[in-house]
Amino acid sequence: MSKTSIHRENITLLEKIIRDSYTPLQSGVSGVKYNWDGWTIAFANKKNQSRTIESLKKQNNNLVMQNQKLLEYRAEALRLRKILAFAEPKRDEYNLISARVVARNSQNWYKYLVIDQGQEAGVVKDMAVISPQGLVGRVGSVSRNSAQVILITDRETAVGAILQKTRETRGIVEGLGNSSQLRMVNIPYYSKIEKGNIVVTSGLSKVYPKGIAIGKISKVTKEPSGLLLTAQLKPMTDFDKLEEVLVIKDYFPPVEALEEDAADG
Repeated sequence: MSKTSIHRENITLLEKIIRDSYTPLQSGVSGVKYNWDGWTIAFANKKNQSRTIESLKKQNNNLVMQNQKLLEYRAEALRLRKILAFAEPKRDEYNLISARVVARNSQNWYKYLVIDQGQEAGVVKDMAVISPQGLVGRVGSVSRNSAQVILITDRETAVGAILQKTRETRGIVEGLGNSSQLRMVNIPYYSKIEKGNIVVTSGLSKVYPKGIAIGKISKVTKEPSGLLLTAQLKPMTDFDKLEEVLVIKDYFPPVEALEEDAADG
């Protein structure tokens, strides 16, 4: 057998020195390679996790947006259902044009708003505008596909009104201009009027049909002269949440309303 066989047990001193010197180096290289491979895998896993997290975030944001849209559609459907339920019985009295509120001016919030129906839908100036809750105002100006609605809360608005319950007390409802509150003036001192009474349109107008709810009385005070009363009203319509309205078309006022307007002129 050859003396240089790799399986021999006896090695020279030189061979032993070389082997002892090489072994730690080989172990170190192997360790570095192992650690590098492990770090590379960990980095790749972390990168994949980051991508997964970003993907989940995007999916979550999309779901949140979809949920918000569904909630908005549902709320809109409920509002339209209420308008339809309110409008249907009124079809026998007058034609109604449904419209959406498309613009409000923050500086004139209680003065006017803009709707998405105009001349093409048959809207003309001075048509009354209502909501399922009550009176909103009247059409001020009209363009082809939109119209400006002057609100009853506007300072320049005046509406003939009576008490819904007694039908006796008459007065004029005015807007304050800077809030959603209304004021009823020219009420005779002997009138049976109190907090909680509902005030409706009198019908003595070329603009507003009779019996439309205007507001609920919150306070009654006597004028300094003692001959008249003044009442504060909270509108039946919530002007801060108004999104859809109905325009009254083809309203024909009674003869007495025309005569009263002529006398005032």
